[in-house]
Amino acid sequence: MKQSTLILSKANALICSLLLTISLSACQQTKLVFTDTKEPVISDFKGLNGAPQVNLGQIDDNVWKVNELTKSVALHQYPPSRSKLTYLSLVLVNPKHPFNNIDLISSALYQRAYTLAATSKLSCIESFRVQAGMHSIALQLACPEIEAVQALTLLMGSWQTDAFDSIDLDTVRRQLKLNKHINAYSGGEIDKVWAKKILGQHHPYNLNLHNAALQNELSPKELIEQQQALLAGSSWHLLVSSNTNDMVAELAKMLTLNLPTTSVNKERKVSADLAYRKPLQEVFTQNPQKQLYIIDAPGAIQTQVRVGYRLPIVDDELTNTTPSLDESDPLSCQLLASWLGRSFSGRLYYDLREKRGLTYGIYGRCFDNPQARTLKFYGSTQRQHTGAFISGILDHLALASESELKAAELSALKIHEKSKYLLASQSINAAFSRYIKQLSQGRQNTDLSQEKTVNQLSAKTVQNMAQTIFSTPPTILIRGDVDLIIKDLEDKLPEWTINQIKP
Repeated sequence: MKQSTLILSKANALICSLLLTISLSACQQTKLVFTDTKEPVISDFKGLNGAPQVNLGQIDDNVWKVNELTKSVALHQYPPSRSKLTYLSLVLVNPKHPFNNIDLISSALYQRAYTLAATSKLSCIESFRVQAGMHSIALQLACPEIEAVQALTLLMGSWQTDAFDSIDLDTVRRQLKLNKHINAYSGGEIDKVWAKKILGQHHPYNLNLHNAALQNELSPKELIEQQQALLAGSSWHLLVSSNTNDMVAELAKMLTLNLPTTSVNKERKVSADLAYRKPLQEVFTQNPQKQLYIIDAPGAIQTQVRVGYRLPIVDDELTNTTPSLDESDPLSCQLLASWLGRSFSGRLYYDLREKRGLTYGIYGRCFDNPQARTLKFYGSTQRQHTGAFISGILDHLALASESELKAAELSALKIHEKSKYLLASQSINAAFSRYIKQLSQGRQNTDLSQEKTVNQLSAKTVQNMAQTIFSTPPTILIRGDVDLIIKDLEDKLPEWTINQIKP
């Protein structure tokens, strides 16, 4: 009896082993089936039956009260918040030159904020935020009015020569190195390579970041020197949400007495790259060939995709005061990003996600900075959808140039643009961020003029913008498993040259 049981057990084991072998063999031989391309589809934008009409109201473009305290210091007063908190944002701005090593300074300021969170007696210390860009860096707090003076003292203290005495530089270094690994999965890695491809290797926005040698050998003295170097040629701006004039007057006095000085006459080494402007013709002939760049990521189950254009910037003195909505107008970039790339109702999202299920999301964004303006469409897709996804984006760029959008779609675009301005005014943080962006661009209070332009927008104007900007091949950069997707790319995009590059 025992012998028969043993024989049966061995037989079962043999069968299980055989089934497992067959299963594994089948998995190894599974062939990736790639998705077919389809003609682009757009929504008909039919309204909901019985839906109420929404009155969006008007943009109030005069909410900011500006007080120029000195040539390099200004106070910008905003209406008080409903929460009764006083929002403070101390901003250093330089529209003419990008900040050097701003990623390092931002990381150090965040580390200082963590230290202050454990030691400061401010009840609002956990609201401390750092908002850094290439042309501005803002330190922000939202505090009870009674703590506003103390809060501003703390913000200004972040710019004193002893600001980083108590922080751990090893932690700053580790965080910067950790960010590099996180970026490989979050999209930061491909965006770093994208910036080099779309702007050029020697553009200051690329040269002024990711200084590994400095980060590895950073000393407290060097950190302070890097921070103080940002002051040259810059200006100070304090944004405050309050109607309490006595308190605001006290804050203004503190600014003029205690802020580190900035000077436009201070010696500053400015290379030719910092005055970087590409003429319009060079921008539109920089990518005459259909080139697709791919970063190999073996084992990646998704393909990250970036498709876009570098747009020209015309110097202020050459710009007509009347918006022309040509390729050099920042509103053109913004409108095309919204038309094709806004979530839910944008053409790309509607077709490639809602109708075809090729992605969780596909978006468009205009990156508008003083020395570079780019239009980027971005998203991720599964490996088997790679060719169809990229081909779908290109088909929509072509369709946008070929035919005018219908009245309902034009109306939806106008409502979306107007809603963005109005939503920004409903949140103090959003209003501050938008205003800081305008300060860094050197063009304040543009919302009202842009709203008027959007209201007068015609379908023909939108199509003309698309024809001008989409008339040349876009820059395409993807990150995915080359061995698995290369054949699909060659089949779906036969006219495109595929170049493998390293991150």
